[in-house]
Amino acid sequence: MRLWLVRHAEVQAPAGLCYGRSDLPAQAEATARAAAQLASQLPQSVALHVSPLQRCEQLAQALCGLRPDLALNFDPRLREMDFGRWEGRPWAG
Repeated sequence: MRLWLVRHAEVQAPAGLCYGRSDLPAQAEATARAAAQLASQLPQSVALHVSPLQRCEQLAQALCGLRPDLALNFDPRLREMDFGRWEGRPWAG
């Protein structure tokens, strides 16, 4: 079994922001580029298991738009970890 781990495209947030579970959107242009690259590389008829956070869903939906053979499954267990009091704050503190 081959497992592909794919990260969402760059988010619409200030650089250096700790965003973990914060449901930030991905940049549209970066998402489109990532989907185009992945569409040509993924094997046929594979299942996508995706975090329900919008930045992840955006990439998955764009990819499925290019590759209707892909099966899309949202799994809340794949959400990013919660950074607690750091959530939404700059990493620089």
